[in-house]
Amino acid sequence: MRASVMALPFRRTTAAAVPTMRWHRRLVVCLLSSLTLLHAPAAMAVLGGDEATIQEDQKRMKAQRRLAVAGTFQVHEISSPDGSTVKEFVAANGTVFAVVWHTRLKPDLEQLLGSHHSEYAAAASEAMKRPGIKRGVVLRRGDVVVHSSGHLNAFVGKAYVPSLIPVGFNIDDIR
Repeated sequence: MRASVMALPFRRTTAAAVPTMRWHRRLVVCLLSSLTLLHAPAAMAVLGGDEATIQEDQKRMKAQRRLAVAGTFQVHEISSPDGSTVKEFVAANGTVFAVVWHTRLKPDLEQLLGSHHSEYAAAASEAMKRPGIKRGVVLRRGDVVVHSSGHLNAFVGKAYVPSLIPVGFNIDDIR
Protein backbone atom coordinates (compact mmCIF):
# COMPACT_ATOMS: atom_id res chain seq x y z
CA MET A 1 0.00 0.00 0.00
CA ARG A 2 1.12 3.34 -0.86
CA ALA A 3 0.53 6.24 1.44
CA SER A 4 -0.88 9.20 -0.33
CA VAL A 5 0.45 12.60 0.47
CA MET A 6 -2.10 15.33 0.84
CA ALA A 7 -1.24 18.87 0.07
CA LEU A 8 -1.69 20.92 3.17
CA PRO A 9 -3.49 24.23 2.85
CA PHE A 10 -0.54 26.14 4.30
CA ARG A 11 0.91 28.98 2.34
CA ARG A 12 4.63 29.04 2.07
CA THR A 13 6.30 32.30 2.91
CA THR A 14 9.02 33.05 0.47
CA ALA A 15 11.78 35.57 0.88
CA ALA A 16 10.07 37.76 -1.72
CA ALA A 17 6.83 37.82 0.30
CA VAL A 18 8.44 39.01 3.54
CA PRO A 19 9.23 42.57 2.33
CA THR A 20 5.66 42.80 1.02
CA MET A 21 4.27 41.94 4.43
CA ARG A 22 6.53 44.50 6.06
CA TRP A 23 5.40 47.06 3.50
CA HIS A 24 1.77 46.43 4.45
CA ARG A 25 2.56 46.88 8.13
CA ARG A 26 4.31 50.16 7.38
CA LEU A 27 1.31 51.33 5.39
CA VAL A 28 -1.06 50.54 8.25
CA VAL A 29 1.18 52.36 10.75
CA CYS A 30 1.42 55.40 8.45
CA LEU A 31 -2.35 55.52 7.98
CA LEU A 32 -3.01 55.26 11.71
CA SER A 33 -0.42 57.95 12.40
CA SER A 34 -2.02 60.22 9.82
CA LEU A 35 -5.42 59.81 11.43
CA THR A 36 -3.93 60.65 14.82
CA LEU A 37 -2.34 63.80 13.44
CA LEU A 38 -5.63 64.92 11.95
CA HIS A 39 -7.10 65.06 15.44
CA ALA A 40 -4.09 66.77 17.02
CA PRO A 41 -4.56 70.33 18.19
CA ALA A 42 -2.63 72.64 15.91
CA ALA A 43 -0.55 75.47 17.23
CA MET A 44 -0.94 78.62 15.18
CA ALA A 45 1.59 80.98 16.77
CA VAL A 46 3.20 82.71 13.85
CA LEU A 47 6.83 83.67 14.19
CA GLY A 48 7.09 87.34 13.30
CA GLY A 49 3.30 87.67 13.56
CA ASP A 50 1.04 89.65 15.82
CA GLU A 51 0.24 88.96 19.47
CA ALA A 52 -3.45 88.63 18.53
CA THR A 53 -2.86 85.06 17.27
CA ILE A 54 -2.18 83.84 20.80
CA GLN A 55 -5.83 83.78 21.91
CA GLU A 56 -6.73 81.87 18.74
CA ASP A 57 -4.02 79.34 19.59
CA GLN A 58 -5.42 78.88 23.07
CA LYS A 59 -8.92 78.21 21.73
CA ARG A 60 -7.69 75.91 18.97
CA MET A 61 -5.58 73.83 21.36
CA LYS A 62 -8.37 73.82 23.99
CA ALA A 63 -5.66 74.82 26.42
CA GLN A 64 -4.89 77.14 29.27
CA ARG A 65 -2.66 80.17 28.89
CA ARG A 66 -0.29 81.77 31.37
CA LEU A 67 1.32 85.13 30.89
CA ALA A 68 4.69 86.13 32.31
CA VAL A 69 6.02 89.66 31.86
CA ALA A 70 9.78 90.12 32.04
CA GLY A 71 11.00 93.63 31.25
CA THR A 72 10.92 94.26 27.50
CA PHE A 73 9.03 91.09 26.54
CA GLN A 74 6.16 88.78 27.50
CA VAL A 75 6.00 84.99 27.48
CA HIS A 76 2.64 83.38 26.73
CA GLU A 77 2.64 79.68 27.68
CA ILE A 78 -0.17 77.61 26.24
CA SER A 79 -0.62 74.20 27.89
CA SER A 80 -2.97 71.59 26.48
CA PRO A 81 -4.54 68.72 28.45
CA ASP A 82 -2.22 66.15 26.83
CA GLY A 83 0.84 67.87 28.35
CA SER A 84 1.93 69.72 25.20
CA THR A 85 3.13 73.30 25.64
CA VAL A 86 3.85 76.11 23.24
CA LYS A 87 5.57 79.26 24.46
CA GLU A 88 5.38 82.45 22.47
CA PHE A 89 7.82 85.26 23.20
CA VAL A 90 6.34 88.67 22.40
CA ALA A 91 8.29 91.95 22.18
CA ALA A 92 6.92 95.21 23.58
CA ASN A 93 5.69 96.17 20.08
CA GLY A 94 3.42 93.06 20.00
CA THR A 95 5.52 90.97 17.60
CA VAL A 96 6.18 87.28 18.25
CA PHE A 97 9.98 86.97 18.03
CA ALA A 98 10.40 83.40 19.29
CA VAL A 99 8.39 80.21 19.66
CA VAL A 100 9.22 77.14 21.78
CA TRP A 101 7.37 73.82 21.67
CA HIS A 102 7.29 70.67 23.82
CA THR A 103 4.63 68.48 22.24
CA ARG A 104 3.55 64.87 21.99
CA LEU A 105 2.89 65.13 18.27
CA LYS A 106 5.05 66.83 15.67
CA PRO A 107 3.91 70.44 15.39
CA ASP A 108 2.96 72.02 12.08
CA LEU A 109 6.12 74.02 11.47
CA GLU A 110 4.58 75.78 8.50
CA GLN A 111 2.05 77.35 10.84
CA LEU A 112 4.56 78.02 13.61
CA LEU A 113 7.18 79.62 11.36
CA GLY A 114 4.80 81.54 9.11
CA SER A 115 6.62 83.43 6.35
CA HIS A 116 9.95 81.99 7.57
CA HIS A 117 8.93 78.43 6.75
CA SER A 118 10.37 78.54 3.23
CA GLU A 119 13.82 79.35 4.64
CA TYR A 120 13.50 76.49 7.11
CA ALA A 121 12.28 74.06 4.44
CA ALA A 122 15.24 74.85 2.18
CA ALA A 123 17.75 74.36 5.00
CA ALA A 124 16.04 71.16 6.18
CA SER A 125 16.11 69.77 2.65
CA GLU A 126 19.86 70.40 2.45
CA ALA A 127 20.40 68.81 5.87
CA MET A 128 18.52 65.66 4.85
CA LYS A 129 20.85 65.16 1.89
CA ARG A 130 23.78 64.61 4.25
CA PRO A 131 24.18 60.99 5.39
CA GLY A 132 23.33 59.84 8.90
CA ILE A 133 20.36 59.70 11.26
CA LYS A 134 18.96 63.08 12.19
CA ARG A 135 17.28 63.24 15.56
CA GLY A 136 18.20 66.83 16.28
CA VAL A 137 18.69 69.61 13.79
CA VAL A 138 19.93 73.18 14.16
CA LEU A 139 19.24 75.31 11.13
CA ARG A 140 20.34 78.88 10.53
CA ARG A 141 19.23 80.41 7.29
CA GLY A 142 18.40 83.96 6.36
CA ASP A 143 16.74 85.61 9.33
CA VAL A 144 15.51 82.49 11.14
CA VAL A 145 17.12 80.00 13.53
CA VAL A 146 15.39 76.68 14.29
CA HIS A 147 16.45 74.03 16.81
CA SER A 148 14.33 70.91 16.53
CA SER A 149 14.50 67.33 17.75
CA GLY A 150 12.15 64.57 18.57
CA HIS A 151 11.16 60.96 18.71
CA LEU A 152 7.88 59.13 19.22
CA ASN A 153 5.57 61.16 21.50
CA ALA A 154 8.20 63.81 22.30
CA PHE A 155 8.97 66.73 20.02
CA VAL A 156 10.87 69.74 21.26
CA GLY A 157 12.23 72.78 19.58
CA LYS A 158 12.55 76.49 19.34
CA ALA A 159 12.60 79.04 16.57
CA TYR A 160 13.49 82.70 16.64
CA VAL A 161 14.16 85.63 14.38
CA PRO A 162 17.37 87.40 15.48
CA SER A 163 16.35 90.73 13.90
CA LEU A 164 13.14 90.83 15.99
CA ILE A 165 14.76 90.08 19.37
CA PRO A 166 14.45 93.04 21.76
CA VAL A 167 17.60 94.89 22.81
CA GLY A 168 19.11 93.37 25.94
CA PHE A 169 17.34 90.01 25.53
CA ASN A 170 19.55 86.94 26.05
CA ILE A 171 19.01 84.26 23.38
CA ASP A 172 19.69 81.58 26.01
CA ASP A 173 16.42 82.61 27.72
CA ILE A 174 14.47 81.07 24.83
CA ARG A 175 13.61 77.71 26.37
